[in-house]
Amino acid sequence: MKKIDSKFRHMPEEDALEAMEHQKKLEEGPAALNAYLKDDYYSGNKQIREDFVRQDRRRFLDLIGKSGIAAGLLKGSALVGGILANRHALAQNDINKRVVFCYLNSGAAAGQWMPTSASQMNQITRPYGPQGYAVSDICHFRQVDVITSGHATALNSLGVTDYNSPTMDKRIASVLGSTTPRSSIYLGAKATTNGTLCSNIGPCQDNPTQALASIFNGTGGGGGTTPDTTYALSYDAQLRALDSIKSKLSTQEYARYQEHIDSLKKIKTNTANENSGGGGTTTNCGSTITPSMANMQATGKSQADIIVAALACGITKVATLQLGNHQGDWTGHNTTWSQDAHQACHGAPNNSAFVEMWRYLNDVPAYLIDKLRKTSGPDGQPLINSTVVVQVTCMGNGMDHTSGNGPFIVATQMPGFASGFSARSGGNVYDLNGAIPKGMGLTGINLGSSTLGLV
Repeated sequence: MKKIDSKFRHMPEEDALEAMEHQKKLEEGPAALNAYLKDDYYSGNKQIREDFVRQDRRRFLDLIGKSGIAAGLLKGSALVGGILANRHALAQNDINKRVVFCYLNSGAAAGQWMPTSASQMNQITRPYGPQGYAVSDICHFRQVDVITSGHATALNSLGVTDYNSPTMDKRIASVLGSTTPRSSIYLGAKATTNGTLCSNIGPCQDNPTQALASIFNGTGGGGGTTPDTTYALSYDAQLRALDSIKSKLSTQEYARYQEHIDSLKKIKTNTANENSGGGGTTTNCGSTITPSMANMQATGKSQADIIVAALACGITKVATLQLGNHQGDWTGHNTTWSQDAHQACHGAPNNSAFVEMWRYLNDVPAYLIDKLRKTSGPDGQPLINSTVVVQVTCMGNGMDHTSGNGPFIVATQMPGFASGFSARSGGNVYDLNGAIPKGMGLTGINLGSSTLGLV
């Protein structure tokens, strides 16, 4: 019998052995991953993707040169860079596109997820319908095979079944992220506490307050120093940077600039209140942000707010939100089931606890879709018109860890994707992930053999 490492002894034996194998592969993975990404970029679709990125960068550099804004200021301020990234995207229809991947662990209880119509949700999908955020009319519900059964398979959800391949968010970011201050962002709620991450864009940030400070400054965060001082200095620097360029902005950009100024002031006040134990709500680009880790839903919704703000501000076009990890060590609040989600899969006498806990978790991506509907992008249109939300998972049914009928959702009003509500079963995780770049018009990224009616 293989000896169990001390840091995994709290787990059931089977889960501990899987976790140890996962850890070993992670330690071996970075070099092989980089080699795969390089080969993926320069192999079959080299010319298409190379031309896209090169032309995109050239147009962006031309725009910077004409703007009169110093390159050093761009490097030091994520928000200044975001303003120009939005200006660039609006001039190029083919890159005014965004994607958010949202991972939920452990699938769904059999027969309790797939809805029958936009107005008739199932038990777990209730948050998307009339009883919840009423976003089901733009959601495509799919049950697909995630290929590999069992634990430690979170990377499957984003289109790979090994530790040496780039996940779909990383592949898309390598194309769309060339002219934004951040090529991608990766946030979580109880994602990094135990077990496998779903993405290899990393690192994943589980703390919304730290994520807020890191994403909206140009230096990448506080580096371990006292948060209140670091954040205050960071935001003051952003205010000075924005003030220095206001004369170079168009009327529409100036209105957006004023939103940035107001937002930063509120964020700074809120962060100070948060660190001193007080409350407060901030807005960024018109979106309300309340950094909170009070419970699983609150953390997930705070991270969703930050993602929407980052998209609206032009800081990134690619984001990943991971809700939980494959071990399911999160708990609900105001739920009948009081133990963690893992025990809802294995310890409950029937599937009622599993259904309740995953309905609770699905409230977060439904909220995210609704937020994208209500938040304007740089073109003045709802962000959902230029953003595709891809909800993914690593299992079919977390109670038996099988791979079939994994619950996935694609929600968007982006041209290129099918419109309205749909629900169907069939295909696999490669097909679903491969449909996303196809619908976005990123012809240099190929995966799967079917688009599952999404495109």
